Amino acid sequence: MIIKRLFSTASTSGILMEKSTQPATKCLQLAVIGAPNVGKSLLTNSLVRCPLSAVSSKMDTTTRNISASICEDVTQLVFVDSPGAVSTSHVRQTMKKTSATSGDRVLQDPERALQRAQHILVVQDATAPGAYIHHRVLHMLHRHSHVPSTLVMNKIDLVMRRPDLLPLVEILTNGQLSDNQQIATKPAQIGRLGKSLSTTTPTNFTPTDEKWKMQFRDLIQKPTWKCSYSETRSLFREICGWSGFERVFFTSSLTGEGVDELREHLISTAPDGEWRMEEGMPTGESAQQLAMDSIRAAVLDTTPSDVAYTVNVRISEWQEQGEVLQIVGEIRCQKPRDGSLIIGKSGKRISEIGRRVNEHLHSLFQRQLYARLIVTHNGKLITQAK
Repeated sequence: MIIKRLFSTASTSGILMEKSTQPATKCLQLAVIGAPNVGKSLLTNSLVRCPLSAVSSKMDTTTRNISASICEDVTQLVFVDSPGAVSTSHVRQTMKKTSATSGDRVLQDPERALQRAQHILVVQDATAPGAYIHHRVLHMLHRHSHVPSTLVMNKIDLVMRRPDLLPLVEILTNGQLSDNQQIATKPAQIGRLGKSLSTTTPTNFTPTDEKWKMQFRDLIQKPTWKCSYSETRSLFREICGWSGFERVFFTSSLTGEGVDELREHLISTAPDGEWRMEEGMPTGESAQQLAMDSIRAAVLDTTPSDVAYTVNVRISEWQEQGEVLQIVGEIRCQKPRDGSLIIGKSGKRISEIGRRVNEHLHSLFQRQLYARLIVTHNGKLITQAK
């Protein structure tokens, strides 16, 4: 994917791609959902062949829905990369000093991504301990059971023995796909905990308790974000999988393994229809917002969590000088000490943050640029670590 170097002003223009003259006849809109840190954003980037979503090793790097599209001949795939499914208490604890709007979006956007979706990609970390789909994800799948879904087992590059994934997949799919295709499995050791799984493990739990059924009917009427974390966890305590998956794919969003096969499958299933996004626009996000996301992700990846989650990022300057795009990003801290930690001894940490930001934005915008970062507290510049 080639991205044009076009930034007419420093405000809301999105990233433009080179136009295709072919008519648009097919389109598939997808919601990408899953637990935190399963690789949703990096997988989305791989699927659209463009590093649109900023990524880091910490939770809550993605705090809102981000749209990303790719056009192949007459087909457009539109992905909505959503925040990880988390609890209200988690948002209060990790985002307590950021805006209330950000916290609300983290909770609400995963289900909002499903409202217009024609297909759901449930991303699962193949290396994670525990053989179950996250209870918040299960709640959303039950609420949107009419939407076709695919299970994506991600991070397979970290799995030493690939056959060990088969019993896990059996559990996560309740032993079958939606077309009744059975999944052959064998006992194996999986996950970081090395728990032994076999075909004797309950894989198709069907609750018969009337009290449970009443609870299910009550909770399924509510949006997931309006249900408490304990309610959905209790409801799906004995339910590990989802029987509605049409297909299962094994991918590594880091190495790209399996991504082409997944993309090709989605293209083959796209229905006739008008493209959802304007031709040549791979995202509805502004270039400035993408730059702020990049800075925040770099801070999250290099700074202690108690500091990283409290900062706010703004773009204070965005100028084009000839062929060069110059950006000044402001990292606003809650305390002067936090600013000193971000700068680091002799400025080493802020230099590393700047290196990561420049590298990512250069890859994203495909143009010569220079991003400079400043750290402030209450409008005052913090210049060095104490």
